[in-house]
Amino acid sequence: MLIASAPNLRDLGGHRTTDGRKVRTGIGFRSGALNVLTPDEQQQLLAAGVRLVCDLRTDKEREDGPDLLPEGVEYRVLDVQRHGGHGADIAALFAAPEQAEALRSPQSAERFLTEVYRAFVTTSDAHEAYRDLLRALRRPGTLMHCTAGKDRTGWGTAVLLSLLGVDRDTIMTDYLESNVHLSGPYGPLIALAPDPEVIRPLLEVREVYLQAAFDTAEQHYGGLEGYARQALELTEDDLAALRELYLH
Repeated sequence: MLIASAPNLRDLGGHRTTDGRKVRTGIGFRSGALNVLTPDEQQQLLAAGVRLVCDLRTDKEREDGPDLLPEGVEYRVLDVQRHGGHGADIAALFAAPEQAEALRSPQSAERFLTEVYRAFVTTSDAHEAYRDLLRALRRPGTLMHCTAGKDRTGWGTAVLLSLLGVDRDTIMTDYLESNVHLSGPYGPLIALAPDPEVIRPLLEVREVYLQAAFDTAEQHYGGLEGYARQALELTEDDLAALRELYLH
């Protein structure tokens, strides 16, 4: 499904699991913000089977760019950073760059995003949002998104694929594809920056980011299964429903 105004829009399916099954296509989707869809593009979304949109963005992000959705698509807010916290407003860094520690060097920017990913695993807001997201994904036609569809959405996708039995290397490859999908819209921003190498870590996905989230889940919960059961409070019925829907 190609929609020009949603450059990181992708199907969640198509991957093989470690036991030889395959993740069905046309069931779940991921994207960046849907706030500039034309009427024709809204109908394309509907025609692709999207019936529920889960928005992982903050209040300010949603106010600045509300989704434009066709009639027939349900909308649900699942704010990963509802009470603020680390990385809740990356745009604010650029409003006062001289005061932003994350913009002092490429290394500090990378450390900043690494901590954002750790917070996805440890904060109560994120627990609630991802719990509700995984349960929403039991419904065919569910699409999850944040602003770029790379970080909050990237972690949500990684959790789902892990629980379905997709191997870690495949998940990482899928995650890193956001750099390809976002090279068009983000390329000019990086090129025009006074120091492109400082902002590049904030506009890209990197293996170290997702690995930090996986490592944090391992440290706190013994792995993704423990994270899903303890932090997200997913039941055996929840997990079975996801596998029944997505695997064949």
